[in-house]
Amino acid sequence: MSIWDEEWENYEDDKNDFEAWLDSLEGEGTDEEKYNREMDKQADAEYEMMNQAVWSEWMVKGKDYIMTVSNN
Repeated sequence: MSIWDEEWENYEDDKNDFEAWLDSLEGEGTDEEKYNREMDKQADAEYEMMNQAVWSEWMVKGKDYIMTVSNN
């Protein structure tokens, strides 16, 4: 078996897994619409998680300034 055959074989496995995942999504519409809805849900979940995160902050005080630093 050549490296090209192995690469194609892995692609087919990934494609089959993706198709199975896509078929498992709930809702009506085309595959593209279902995929887009799922990606929107994931993006919303990530956004919500980032909003709930607590970021550490500290202040740097100089003679003529105060600077607040955050890991955000």
